Amino acid sequence: MTIGVKLCSLFATLVLASCTADGSNLPDGCDIYVEPSVDDQTTLAEAFVDAEDGMTVCLAAGEFKPTRQLTLDSNGVTLKGAGPEQTIIDFALQETGGNGLLVKGDDVTLVDFAVHNTPGDGIRVDQVDNILFERVHVIWEALHSLDNGAYGLYPVQANGVTIRACQVVGARDAGIYVGQSTNILVEDSIAHDNVAGIEIENSTDAIVRRNEAYDNTAGVLVFNLPGLDVKDGKRCNVYENNLHDNNVDNFADPGTVVGIVPPGVGMLVLAADATEVHDNLISNNRSVGVAVIAYSSESMLFKPPTDPEYDIYSEGNFIHDNTYTTNGADPDALVLLLTGSVNPSPDIIFDGCFGADKNNTSGALSNCVAEADTVRFMDADLCAQGMGISTDRAPVTCTQAPLPAE
Repeated sequence: MTIGVKLCSLFATLVLASCTADGSNLPDGCDIYVEPSVDDQTTLAEAFVDAEDGMTVCLAAGEFKPTRQLTLDSNGVTLKGAGPEQTIIDFALQETGGNGLLVKGDDVTLVDFAVHNTPGDGIRVDQVDNILFERVHVIWEALHSLDNGAYGLYPVQANGVTIRACQVVGARDAGIYVGQSTNILVEDSIAHDNVAGIEIENSTDAIVRRNEAYDNTAGVLVFNLPGLDVKDGKRCNVYENNLHDNNVDNFADPGTVVGIVPPGVGMLVLAADATEVHDNLISNNRSVGVAVIAYSSESMLFKPPTDPEYDIYSEGNFIHDNTYTTNGADPDALVLLLTGSVNPSPDIIFDGCFGADKNNTSGALSNCVAEADTVRFMDADLCAQGMGISTDRAPVTCTQAPLPAE
């Protein structure tokens, strides 16, 4: 019995689909076809269980209303809807499960559907090789609410992550998040009304390009945090993005690192190395355009890390050829403390902290700026390793080797 016949027979009543004897009513390219039903939880869960390696599960247009987390753990599966505005999986009635959709299989493609109103994270992908999100939306209809899930698209410890033409709205932590992963591409996507629009955390070899992040607390975060299994994230290439009007009050869980981020940040690099930030439009972020800081207790934001393998410093980052407009016009109190109450605050702020015990005669660890003369810069000398707060760009006027763009 083919899978089409089996599913037509099994779900004829639930799915309300007309089935022929040989299952030939399946749309082209679909091994399993699911329509909204009187019991969406059973319909979807059993379809995901029946999805064998390499199959395509097609979701019809309409609204599905599951009540528990859905899990997809076969390899090479494609989960395909009719479009993110036509196929919607709404988890507003969810009773159990930490995510809306959990993906545990390798080589999975998620395309053309939306996930709405998950109590937990939207779509989590855990410890896989090769995951593709394309034209997938994760949306919380109640904006800026602590009741929303923390993350929208949430691949963790993955190798080979592509997020393309997606949209996330309303996450109380990060909308588009990639953590502890390698070989990452985030492109042509939109993130708004989240705490962080896009976050790359403890990850290596990422490209973040041609995205729009607006109406978040911060547009893009590139973080290295202590205490995680995967350490020493580096080489994130952030270019041709539009990071504007990220001025939403922070609504993250108190006590989280992202909950410390002040409103009005275009981009923040924290303890990450070899980040390249170039050819972006960075505008109307009320606190700062780009900030590069260490995970230093001198800031009074972070406790000294207990992880002996963790490097607190941001090193070898290169900020160049961006366009800045009207940043820093109304800086948050935390940024004013950092800058010595300079108002408006600069387009670019470095905290000035560096590892004095490291041999950096080659300049490989230097954070560099190559911007137009009109771009405002400040070294805040937070760790008192310089001569005090300075706007002199000469010490940071340098270059680093460009990162691969593909």
